[in-house]
Amino acid sequence: MSDEQDKSQQTEEASDKRIEDARKKGQVPSSKEPSTAITFMVLSLIVITGLGSWIGETMMAMLEFHLSGKSKLDATGEGVQSLLISAGADIGMVLLPIAIPIVLLGVFVTFMVSGPVFTFETLKPKLEKISPMKGVKRLFSTKSLAEFIKSILKMIVIGVACATVVADLFDAIMRSALRDPQDIAALAVNGGVQIVTLAAMIFTFIALADVIYQRWEHMKSMRMSKKEQRDEHKEMEGNPQLKAKIRQLQMQQAQNRMMSDVPKADVVITNPTHISVALAYKPGDLNAPRVLAMGKGHIAAKIREIAKENGIPMRENKPLARSLFKQVKVGDEIPEVLFEAVAIILAEIFRLKQN
Repeated sequence: MSDEQDKSQQTEEASDKRIEDARKKGQVPSSKEPSTAITFMVLSLIVITGLGSWIGETMMAMLEFHLSGKSKLDATGEGVQSLLISAGADIGMVLLPIAIPIVLLGVFVTFMVSGPVFTFETLKPKLEKISPMKGVKRLFSTKSLAEFIKSILKMIVIGVACATVVADLFDAIMRSALRDPQDIAALAVNGGVQIVTLAAMIFTFIALADVIYQRWEHMKSMRMSKKEQRDEHKEMEGNPQLKAKIRQLQMQQAQNRMMSDVPKADVVITNPTHISVALAYKPGDLNAPRVLAMGKGHIAAKIREIAKENGIPMRENKPLARSLFKQVKVGDEIPEVLFEAVAIILAEIFRLKQN
């Protein structure tokens, strides 16, 4: 009863943190249907392209070689064992071109559905996995019921599809009863191709539908109650690592905004290598020159680089650069005590622009 109450209270969408924590535990949306669809798709391509005939002929030739005595069969136990190993290896080499694309496509589709998941959490022993009561609950859960219904529907759909193909070919099969065996074989192969191709199409549709359902079901199971959201928010606010990360992101965003203002500057005052201060002055709009960007070290170098790219004049003035860096913040107008030193530089810049 308490579980039902908890579920009814989980009305809010899952947070990114909850989803990421679940991923670390291996709790991701997963579907078995894409692997089945891929298998039938590969089989369909094999029969359509005629590769199946080649595989069958090659395997028959190999078996004939091993069983006809051409392979110098030793009748002892070791000889029979060696024969089986050799024949199995030959057959494996023939089937390898089929197995490789199935495995690779299966891994790719699983990655696309679930994303990258590397965890040993699901392998850890848990009491709830061996609990009889938990097992009974899982057996009669909504998910198990959905899987059962899905299996029944798959059997019905595939059965109806196969019956439809056979029904369409029934008259031809009856007419071919007294015809050449090769015609009968060709008819049977044609029916097999139709069945495999139809099965591939059906399982592909089922796989797409199941992937969508599994994603929806997973996000539904990840929902949170309002209390869980509040608790998570409090936990995140008190996390020093998260606070540091947020501060780092805020500083990075502020720095990016600052750098985007450098091309608007009228002049950059330098130290010349340790400090850079970008100033702008628009008579009528500003009461005094304003600092658009400033920094030390690599930030100063970046400001100079952007200024050079945009043709912003740079002037070396160590005392003024240090005073601006100590006394003014980015976005503020310079103090009155620095008016004269800055005015001399700006007057020169404006005069050069006019000329």
